[in-house]
Parts: sequence; C-alpha cells; structure tokens
Amino acid sequence: MPQVAITGWSKGLQTAECIQLLHSAAGLSLTDAKSVIEKVLRGEKQEVRGRTDTDARLLAAALNKLGATAHVKPDAAAD
Repeated sequence: MPQVAITGWSKGLQTAECIQLLHSAAGLSLTDAKSVIEKVLRGEKQEVRGRTDTDARLLAAALNKLGATAHVKPDAAAD
C-alpha cells in the first residue's frame, strides 16, 4: 500500500481539519488520527497508508494545503 510521510508542519496548521482528513481519507480512527497529528506537532515524522496511489497523492496534497508537510514516499509514487 502507498505510504504518505508527514514530516512537519507550518504556522497555521489546521489541526482539526488534518485529523478529520486522516480519519476520512486514510481510514484512521479519530483517536489514531489525533495521535498522528500530535506526534507531528512534537516533531516526530509519521507515515500513514493511502488506499491507492492516487488516494495517497490526494491525501498528501490536502495535508499540505492544511499546513502539514507531507509527500508520498518515492517507492509508492507510481500507479
């Protein structure tokens, strides 16, 4: 499965929206999604699985728009 790496965040990170996005797009429970974002805020890199390569790219793009620094891991970037 494709992996999305969340490596950081910028000022103005929309945490609630990121949590909801991880819940809906990555299929994480709200508790797990909140934990991922809390770890990112502490400076810990996190990885989440996308359902498909396309979903992973869309998830990374959406996270970036919300203030996270995210990308699809290179080995998972091809459809």
